[in-house]
Amino acid sequence: MLRKILVSILLLLSLFSFAQNEETSPSGKPKKPKSPFWEKVFVGGNVGAQFGNVTMVNVSPIVGYRITPKISAGIGITYQYYSIKTYNYETHIYGGRIFGRYQPLSFLFLHAEAEALNWNCPRLDTKNDLITDRLWSPGLLAGGGFTQPIGGGGSSIYIMGLYNFLYNSCSPYGSPFVLRIGANFGL
Repeated sequence: MLRKILVSILLLLSLFSFAQNEETSPSGKPKKPKSPFWEKVFVGGNVGAQFGNVTMVNVSPIVGYRITPKISAGIGITYQYYSIKTYNYETHIYGGRIFGRYQPLSFLFLHAEAEALNWNCPRLDTKNDLITDRLWSPGLLAGGGFTQPIGGGGSSIYIMGLYNFLYNSCSPYGSPFVLRIGANFGL
């Protein structure tokens, strides 16, 4: 009799411990484990807005992949609406970028990217009238930033400072220095 009770208790304990490790969906059915590929994918980017005499709205999503725990790479797209009421000027800026990141410490990363943005570059003609030329503006940006994990699954917020090595008078950035604040979310 004692033997049957011990076997029953051990069987129940083993079932209980198995149930604790198995993830379930809201319907109670076991979830399929994520593939190793999708555990390394992250999405995120940054958004921003400014309103007034100068209006700017920015949406820049990214998709990345953690190649190793310290190295990641990805792609992104950018859309910006930009206007200056004083000059009756507006443009839609769009383009894409590829990037790489190296994270030597848990809170610090180095970032490099190549991008191309299409926009109406403003300039003054000989009569001091504002005219625009629609063109592609290349960018080669590098710098670093700080990151703070949030929640679980590889999610984090970040702030980074970059320098655009291809900055010129027809760059959509107001300066060669670019500041970005954003977030990444693991899948």
